[in-house]
Amino acid sequence: MSWGLSLDEAIRFHGHLGPWLVIGYRAGVLAKSKLEPKDFHDIQCIVRVPNRIPYSCSIDGVQTSACCTLGKGNIVVEDCEGFEFIFVNKVSKEVLRLKLRREVLDRLLSFKSIEEAVDYVKGLKDWELFELS
Repeated sequence: MSWGLSLDEAIRFHGHLGPWLVIGYRAGVLAKSKLEPKDFHDIQCIVRVPNRIPYSCSIDGVQTSACCTLGKGNIVVEDCEGFEFIFVNKVSKEVLRLKLRREVLDRLLSFKSIEEAVDYVKGLKDWELFELS
């Protein structure tokens, strides 16, 4: 699957590198890998995050990696206190739920700098970052 932006392109789109952008970006990349949509028309996402900065930055990560965008109507954003990304392959009907692990959230809230938080998120394996179901 060659569609979607690179992380560097996502950073340019979003305006800066932050941990929440990386979290959303990684969710989209993982969903494309697991659900194997043929193209960006076959995937949709429900993003359930607090609709406020910095958490809403994860929405840009999903948009840039999975090409789920408001313009195409294949992303829905639900304001909630949880951190969950639900992807659907519209052709196969397969669903992937990615929930940010509580220990990751707790750790992110403890960092003093954005750079430390980014390095932490980048260093985690997918299964360490998300609960998959």
